[in-house]
Amino acid sequence: MECTRAIVDANGVRGLYAGFVPFLGQMIAKSSVRFLAFEVITDAIDLSGVDREKNKSAWALVAGLGAGTIESLALTAPTDRIKVLRQSLSAQSGGAPAPSALELIRQRGVSTLYVGGLSTTLRQSSSVAVRFACFGKVKEAFCNAFGYQEKQAPTWVSFLAGGTGGAISVCLNNPIDVVKSRIQAGYEGGIVKCLKDTYKNRGLVGFTAGLSARVPRLFLSQAIQFSLVDYFKTLLG
Repeated sequence: MECTRAIVDANGVRGLYAGFVPFLGQMIAKSSVRFLAFEVITDAIDLSGVDREKNKSAWALVAGLGAGTIESLALTAPTDRIKVLRQSLSAQSGGAPAPSALELIRQRGVSTLYVGGLSTTLRQSSSVAVRFACFGKVKEAFCNAFGYQEKQAPTWVSFLAGGTGGAISVCLNNPIDVVKSRIQAGYEGGIVKCLKDTYKNRGLVGFTAGLSARVPRLFLSQAIQFSLVDYFKTLLG
């Protein structure tokens, strides 16, 4: 709330939407790749003769891991690197505008896009896997409790199930997100060293950084995404 007040005082409500257009483009692309990859992987599992119905949560976890890995390598790793690096350079530049993505590539080469790529992939694949697994489990529980058929459940069921999965995934993988952001911002050292340094300097509290902002954001974003995807699948079906 203090951060929100500072932004509004400095730039008005418009300041809360700084960077909205590129973020919107990133989210559209990421969500499209994620859900497409999940559907392709689950279809491939079905075609292989495996009966996913016997253990839906486990297979949702497997397909989610694959979808998260594809999404991360295709989009999340490079776009997150640019975002974090620009924020870091902007804070150091004394008011000068942060370099654009093309300028960063020209200065540092294409390989700069994948600095911190491993930690990003670990975070994204585990996060997406947990979201899909939790979504299926929570939706099933709600449908059983209220007597709905899963394919005909109302939108609020998908909304709560998607939001729950998003919130749980954040709490489980926040430590790797802290490490990812530090590496992308310029930390010199591997994942293990970064984990050790974070614990040494701040203890376990250091791994909770950003949770107060990430939990509500991911709850809402995943609740909206999953409920809309379910709605459009039913409509188009």
